[in-house]
Amino acid sequence: MLRLLLAAFTLFAAAHAQTGEAVRTGHATSRLISEQSAAVPGETLWVALAQELDEGWHVYWKNPGDSGLPLNLGWQLPEGFEAGELGYPLPHRLPLGPLTNFGHEGSPTFLVPIKVPPGAQPGTMARLDVFAEWLICLDVCIPESADLSLSIPIAASASPVPGQTERIRTARSAQPRDLGLEAAFSEAEGTVVLRIEGAPEGDPFFYPAVGGLIEPSSTQATLREDGALLIALTPGIEYEFEPPQTLEGLLTLAMEGEEVGVEIAAVRSEEMVAAAPLLARLNAAEAGGGGGSGASSASLPLLLLFALLGGLILNAMPCVFPIVFLKASSIASLAGAERKTIRMDAYAYTAGVLVTFAIMAVVLLSLRAAGAQLGWGFQLQSPVAVSILALIVFLIGLNLAGMFEVGTSFQGAGSGLAQKKGPAGSFFTGLLAVLVAAPCIGPFLGAPVGYALTAPPAAAMAVFLVLGLGLALPYLLLAFVPSLAEKLPRPGAWMIRLKQLFAFAMFGTVVWLVWVVSLQAGPDAVLRLGIAFVVAGLAAWLFGLAQEKGTSLPLQAAAALALVVAIVPLTGLQTAAPVSYAGETAKEPYDETRLAALMEEGQPVFIDFTAAWCVTCQYNKRVVLETAEIRDLFAQTGTVFMVADLTNPDPIITAAIERQGRSGVPLYLYYDGTGEAEVLPQILTAKLMKETLENRG
Repeated sequence: MLRLLLAAFTLFAAAHAQTGEAVRTGHATSRLISEQSAAVPGETLWVALAQELDEGWHVYWKNPGDSGLPLNLGWQLPEGFEAGELGYPLPHRLPLGPLTNFGHEGSPTFLVPIKVPPGAQPGTMARLDVFAEWLICLDVCIPESADLSLSIPIAASASPVPGQTERIRTARSAQPRDLGLEAAFSEAEGTVVLRIEGAPEGDPFFYPAVGGLIEPSSTQATLREDGALLIALTPGIEYEFEPPQTLEGLLTLAMEGEEVGVEIAAVRSEEMVAAAPLLARLNAAEAGGGGGSGASSASLPLLLLFALLGGLILNAMPCVFPIVFLKASSIASLAGAERKTIRMDAYAYTAGVLVTFAIMAVVLLSLRAAGAQLGWGFQLQSPVAVSILALIVFLIGLNLAGMFEVGTSFQGAGSGLAQKKGPAGSFFTGLLAVLVAAPCIGPFLGAPVGYALTAPPAAAMAVFLVLGLGLALPYLLLAFVPSLAEKLPRPGAWMIRLKQLFAFAMFGTVVWLVWVVSLQAGPDAVLRLGIAFVVAGLAAWLFGLAQEKGTSLPLQAAAALALVVAIVPLTGLQTAAPVSYAGETAKEPYDETRLAALMEEGQPVFIDFTAAWCVTCQYNKRVVLETAEIRDLFAQTGTVFMVADLTNPDPIITAAIERQGRSGVPLYLYYDGTGEAEVLPQILTAKLMKETLENRG
């Protein structure tokens, strides 16, 4: 009788607990399912997180590629139950501009083996609970999560569950196979060469198990030789910093409509086969534009040209206007100088630009390799960095106004003003030009800088250096075109007045930087910065007195001490609350869930990716976006105005910018209600906004 009751219980429970309740989130329906009708003590129960994704949307593999996040599961199981390693479906490539991600679309099935303890009591129920969170993307990416549960009876035996068993078994059969293949890898001419002995026939692609080791978007040239498969791989940032001893991943082979996955664990080899034929094939594939899904080295020359043009145009962007004034003062001091002196000044300025771009690129790429979500212009997301930059610009203004001098002999204050600053001053001007100008991404720069942030270090550094060369190009022309230098006006008293006039451009820049700090760290930071200005001004005055007296060590020491006192309190500034938009009507903060909902409703949306430290952004805001005419037009067309503010670090906004193949602000996106995003130019006009909103709004 007891056995009959247990059997009846098992049948009843299985009939009502074979499938967990489906949970609908924004763009996915998720549930837990079981392969068997019951959990058998001492055996393994295969369960799965089964998802149905909206058309076109995708989730990510365990190595998501250039961007994205993998599935994360947090289990709560009965005592003695243990969840095994998560089994992902075979991934496929998801190209997005210059980036490539690895993920799944449609109906992915994520497998989990559950070990049932031998002491589990038949006739009872086991409740399996899991908190699942994932990132789902189309044109936008939305974090989603769900609490899922599955109640399943414990019984001495179990039977297959119609429908669910087939889905789980199909997913299990498609799991990567461990064929015990021997594999090795080494480097040849900057390329990672992977050799797999005895690999089955089929069109191959290698997915690295760990992100950062291999560039996801790079071309993978292949060659079969003496029963072995050779694959050429482009090393990623992590590989460059710390080459691994073992390269693990998934080899997929497309064979007559069926895709097979094979687990690979390649060991480093110092005696690699000759790779010349493989590298020749790789070069041919890149030259033809085949094999890769993103920006390959074949597009690098074009990107370098864009970087050069973008750097040149950056001289005309509002971001760099303060430095243009500063450099104009430097050029004015060269009037009547020898050609050798003019060349040295141009070379020193160019060196300052290039060295600073190189240092910033190394820092940025290193931080990104460590997992930080940063874009170009990251240095001005720190209130400490902005405050110190404001202090430097303030001191430059005092220098131009004549309170003190740098790099002159100063036999007299009047004669000193007419003397040149020298190479050190020009180098510093180049450094400052990069710090102030780089955050604003001008025309032509979106694609090359976006590519550089995901490219191999050598290619990335080439892009940044060529960008710097473009920024310095107008001043280099003075060194290479003597006729331009000859047209410089002769020295005179006008130089002193012009230099003093340019001091006000520096003070205007200080006002802007103080405003940025107020948004980043609040009013207390402004007070602290104001005190720093007073103390730094005292330091400049003391230094000027020391110069007038020729040599005065006590005054110089006092000036140095005052400067330290001015800087130290600024190092403790911290980011305060997010930027507020109080008083700015008809604007919403950037929210990807809200954006997805508006897109489903067919609502037009305009997104302003901006930052307080981006002068071009503020120019567009004051001249175009904040005018009464354009504000009224937003209201008339029913266009939602979203602001994605990067004044302070925000990984979600940074990731959204990267999905557009860009790396910084300004960036303007317009969704016309059909889900398609249009990227608008970095310099906006009222005419452009009218055409955009009226024709498609």
